Amino acid sequence: MKSAFWPLAAASLLLAGCVSESSTPYSLSGNEHGIFHSANAGRPIPVSQIKGMDEQQLRATFGMPALDRKDAGTRVLRYQSDACSLFVYLSNDRAEYADAYDLKLRRLMNTDECAGSVAAQRRTS
Repeated sequence: MKSAFWPLAAASLLLAGCVSESSTPYSLSGNEHGIFHSANAGRPIPVSQIKGMDEQQLRATFGMPALDRKDAGTRVLRYQSDACSLFVYLSNDRAEYADAYDLKLRRLMNTDECAGSVAAQRRTS
């Protein structure tokens, strides 16, 4: 019985060395602020300017959304640039709110910068 224990213990120690921690976990919450770095940042667009836009105005400004989701009475459009994801929340076919996350889905401090970068890199298809 003792002779079978040592090979198993040695194998367990070797395998334990192969386990590694992953990088920062993806999260849409928490206190960690995102990092904004864009090759084409464009001109910042204030959230106050986005509020009230309809779908046609959003498409003209940001292009095609990477995601279009409807939950109950709220529609969420996600736009993407090389630096961030911009989420625009619509109610009654008008933008009510926008927020931005970096590529690791950490909240950005400045949504205006993200909106500018998305507009500068707008998707057409």
